[in-house]
Amino acid sequence: MKFTFSFPMIVINFLLTFFLFSTNVLADDIMVEPQISKNSTATMFDDEKEYNSHELIVKFKTGVTAAEKQKVLDLVEGTEVSSMMNGEISLVSIPKSNELVTVADQMLKQKTIDFVQPNYEVERTYTPIDSGYQKQWHLKKIQMPKAWDITKGSSKITVAVIDGGVQTNHPDLKGKIVSPYNAVTGGTAIPSDMHGTHVAGTIAASINKTGVVGVAPNIKLMPINVFYGLSADSYDVADAIIYAADNGANVINMSIGSYYYSYVEDLATAYAKDKGVTIIASAGNDDTSKNSYPAALASVIAVSATDSKDRITNFSNYGYNIDIAAPGVDIYATTTGSSYRYLSGTSMAAPVVSGVAALILSKNPLLSPDQVENILAKSSVDLGSEGWDYFYGYGRVDALQALKKTPAPITDITSSSTFTASGANKNSISLTAQKGATLSVYIQNSKGTTIKKVVPPGKWTGGKLTASWDGKRDSGLYASSGSYTVVAKLTNGKETVYKKKTVKLTNQVKPTINIGSSFLYSPAVKSKLALSYDINQTTTITAKIYDSKNTVVKTILNNKSVTAKTNKIEWNGTNSKGQKVKDGTYKLVLSGVGANKMKAANANVSVKIDTTKPTAQTELLSSPFKFDGAVKNAVKVAFKENVTATTYVTTDKGVKVKRLTNNQTFNSGAFTLIWDGKNDEGKFVSEGSYMYQAEVKDAAGNLFVTKTKVFSMQDWQKPVVSSTKELTYKTEGDLTFSYSLSKSASVTIQLLKNGQVVRTVESGISKNAGANKFVWDGKDQKGNVLTDGKYQYTILAVDKYKNTNSHTGNMTVALTAVDLSTMNTH
Repeated sequence: MKFTFSFPMIVINFLLTFFLFSTNVLADDIMVEPQISKNSTATMFDDEKEYNSHELIVKFKTGVTAAEKQKVLDLVEGTEVSSMMNGEISLVSIPKSNELVTVADQMLKQKTIDFVQPNYEVERTYTPIDSGYQKQWHLKKIQMPKAWDITKGSSKITVAVIDGGVQTNHPDLKGKIVSPYNAVTGGTAIPSDMHGTHVAGTIAASINKTGVVGVAPNIKLMPINVFYGLSADSYDVADAIIYAADNGANVINMSIGSYYYSYVEDLATAYAKDKGVTIIASAGNDDTSKNSYPAALASVIAVSATDSKDRITNFSNYGYNIDIAAPGVDIYATTTGSSYRYLSGTSMAAPVVSGVAALILSKNPLLSPDQVENILAKSSVDLGSEGWDYFYGYGRVDALQALKKTPAPITDITSSSTFTASGANKNSISLTAQKGATLSVYIQNSKGTTIKKVVPPGKWTGGKLTASWDGKRDSGLYASSGSYTVVAKLTNGKETVYKKKTVKLTNQVKPTINIGSSFLYSPAVKSKLALSYDINQTTTITAKIYDSKNTVVKTILNNKSVTAKTNKIEWNGTNSKGQKVKDGTYKLVLSGVGANKMKAANANVSVKIDTTKPTAQTELLSSPFKFDGAVKNAVKVAFKENVTATTYVTTDKGVKVKRLTNNQTFNSGAFTLIWDGKNDEGKFVSEGSYMYQAEVKDAAGNLFVTKTKVFSMQDWQKPVVSSTKELTYKTEGDLTFSYSLSKSASVTIQLLKNGQVVRTVESGISKNAGANKFVWDGKDQKGNVLTDGKYQYTILAVDKYKNTNSHTGNMTVALTAVDLSTMNTH
């Protein structure tokens, strides 16, 4: 970017190797349509334009991999010197300067490339003149004295000065510097530059009884150097813009320019504006309508220069990109060597506008860049043709009118300064806040601790908010008498505005103590009786136990300050001497005095001490239990009072096999419980000795355990014999056949022919439950081998209770041949 300058031009070839900032916003997330087609390389690389002859700025597509990027660089023998915007924008060194256009065209053919441009050279934009003019005439011209009555700026607002460095220890600038950055070196050390120092002082020189005064004397400055000697390039300027946006700048001033459109600067300014930064740049000093960049970019406010008579200067650029005008002739401000001087140029006009923008944001830091620009335009003094024109834009900046047209982000809080809380009333709170930001309202005590969230944080739709406070804290307790602060907080995530109102609270709410009416307690069961009670405000509590004669047995609490809404009080059933009290009915009395010195009504609760165990009787209704699969056993249990009971079937050793009831409530009287012979897994238990057990608890939790006599469990189910329906004997000699029994039994096995027994294989042999076998040699009772043919076999089982069951099947003898066609199958 090139402006007139009285010193020789020095072109820098310094290349950045790293950046101090980082950003999570991708370049493709910022919608910027290049003003020059990416294919117009002949225009971009015009011989009359000044740019680094060995460098290109390349915009890669989002998501390009390192390997894809390197493939493109290898194609053109390029080297990536530096990158930004998450690696999407690269500064590329090209070895042959006379081939830049060819290389650019070659790179644009690659699918991974969005844009390629030269690394244009940038210069300062002021014209030095002799001193002697009335000092700082521009401040009165834009009504600064009256504007300062509204605000001199906020230290929370920062203007980034992207220029040639600043004398940071200048008497009018020291103490104002935050986050300095050198885009050329990548470090924080910046040069002490005359031009940059003049721009910085015009914006924010301190009111300190010496030197000069800036437009916004109380704001902070972020100096960023982009010059190496007297030149800079587009890449470093874009780097500086992104750094400022990422490091908290509210306004960016760029008194620099070039007549070469730079896509990377367009992208960087769009990024900064998207992050809420108002960007202001000088229009240039060549008395031409040619577009100067970055002033002509869509995200930037372009400033032309006027003189003391509100006339456009003979050097100021003009044209369709001009947004606003400002004094730019004989501007007296800080310069290097801790001194002061007059300078003229649009370089001086831009910081005047930047200072006013900083004042606007000091009054309302939640405004967007478009809202700031709109206020600057609507408050300006219309010069030239009515309305917008290409010399003055919307007019010459006016600080007083700008601040008058700047709406407060939030009004003062309307609320009574005194509030007497009675428990039935509320103190109204109202305010008006701008829409779009997050609004919350809360109450703080004298220590700054939040005690009540009146309005939780939420996106505000604009207009008037009405709320109220009844004097309670978030805990539900009424606050003590004293001074409190109603705080309204409005934030857009980057900047926050607070409004506060002090309210003196007088607590006239009668304290209350709420507790249950009666409790039952057995010290033999629980070591302590814990009772919960509620209060409505901080209360000093006294708690005493009285016996039936209204004599104090024990003082549990004595004037204890209680600060929680729900509390516990414990009694272990002893008197003041530590002795266990007798069974009987006692009275717990809670008395209290609130934080407002008012007495609470006593809370009385009855406590019955009961350590006597309940009684229960159990009676077997049948013994033994002859279980045949259908018959069930029963036990009768009788209670003399209302109880809960858990009952079991156990072995004679006390092992629990079945739970019949679980903490079931029983009234006084007799009850019958049934057992089906199964355990807790749903399986029938084995024969043996069992008994019933009842664990009985009364209302106080006292436990009594009773058991029945032992009874016998007998398995009277018929034995079940299982075997195959068809057996075959086809080999001479002993053959083994399998069967199973459901229970132990005496077994008789016979072979029959037409219903007549021909052989008894086994007779009354004792067998265990499970798998069993029998052996037959193929002979009849007399020892003769049976002839081939069909026979029957029976397995008869008799258990110890004479219960019988049998299995009958077919036995085929086939020693000669087996005719399968004649076999009787089922």
